[in-house]
Amino acid sequence: MWSEPVGDTFRVFVGHCGPDPQKILFVTDANGLFGLAVETVRLMQIPGLVPSLLVVGVGYPDADTLIATVQIRTRELTPTPSRHLEGSGHADDFIESVASELRPWLTDRYPAEADDVTYFGHSLGGLFGAYSLLTATSTFDRYIVSSPSLWWDDEMIFDLEARRADEDRLHSPDQQRRGRRRVPCNRARHRPQPSTTEIPLAHRNRPKNLIEAPRILERRTEPRRAVSGRVSGRNGYVDMRDSALRVRDAVGVPAGNSMALVRSVDNRAIMAS
Repeated sequence: MWSEPVGDTFRVFVGHCGPDPQKILFVTDANGLFGLAVETVRLMQIPGLVPSLLVVGVGYPDADTLIATVQIRTRELTPTPSRHLEGSGHADDFIESVASELRPWLTDRYPAEADDVTYFGHSLGGLFGAYSLLTATSTFDRYIVSSPSLWWDDEMIFDLEARRADEDRLHSPDQQRRGRRRVPCNRARHRPQPSTTEIPLAHRNRPKNLIEAPRILERRTEPRRAVSGRVSGRNGYVDMRDSALRVRDAVGVPAGNSMALVRSVDNRAIMAS
């Protein structure tokens, strides 16, 4: 499939998991993850954990394995360029390609399924999912973000999230009634220092795109403790890194183990690390 915004050809993988699927699971890094995603879905369908799904993967026509895509995948999956990786930083072009080309392509061929698309991405694919969630949320209906590379470009994704928080507060009804002017963001990307206030995540009114600690984590080796997050004094957002560590400690999972850590308040996104 040729992509005009990207200026290159993608290979589209399609797998049918169950009869009459009504939803799509969209997977990046399909040269390595598509088969794994299909078989995982089919395995989870045996006890009825997931419904029938159409698994759609996007990869590259000239690559047989994931390792062959290590260089080129940075073009689509990273939001900013790196001097160490030539051609990186074109996530916006990939978002445009998905929205204007791939989703219409799916609608033409699979109209029953294309109205409900969940994104799954791992590592740089997880970074792309977080970036899309913050900048072009409607590209997908839900997001599953696995071990995202939030370290990219000096953790720019956290600065982006903070700016979005400021924008949401600026356009909130309370803020508009006050008539306050927005202070322009410093181009040096200053991240405000969080306050020391500790609040239970489950008892705070949160903006829609805030990432919070999940209530679904059950695996633990000791009694559950209250999970709280550190709140930024400037924008009221919970520091995701601090919350993730607190959730990990609260459920008794050793450092370095993979597990679901945070999810969005409106269930649009799940993050794993």
